[in-house]
Amino acid sequence: MPVSRMRMRPWLEDKIESNSISGLVWVDKDKKIFSIPWKHAARHGWDLNKDACLFKQWAMHTGKFIQGETTPDPKTWKANFRCAMNSLPDIKEVKDKSINRGSGAVRVYKMLNVSTKPNNKRSKAKDAKKNDKVILLFNCNNL
Repeated sequence: MPVSRMRMRPWLEDKIESNSISGLVWVDKDKKIFSIPWKHAARHGWDLNKDACLFKQWAMHTGKFIQGETTPDPKTWKANFRCAMNSLPDIKEVKDKSINRGSGAVRVYKMLNVSTKPNNKRSKAKDAKKNDKVILLFNCNNL
């Protein structure tokens, strides 16, 4: 049976609102701009419990990490989190506001308005195939 879980955006909004993760804050709440601590693990006094907290919680939420059963893997947690963020159509990084280096490294993101019509690639592909069949049938009938 599939595990039920929150989607990433509402989960992230809950985490920002709870102030439970140091550095995960609204930069501009009205514009839905927020920052995530993004310190490099090999530098600047990186600490698993402090600097990988958000990534660990997402791994736990998704079932990729189970405390006491799974070996901690903060590098993978961060990579999985980054990939999940990059795949969201309604959250985009504000690259000119992000700080990539140093002890204060952060990534800044903006939550975009959710569109009313979902961008469904599969249905577009089906429509294209239907159009091709119609054209093909039309051409065959004209022979």
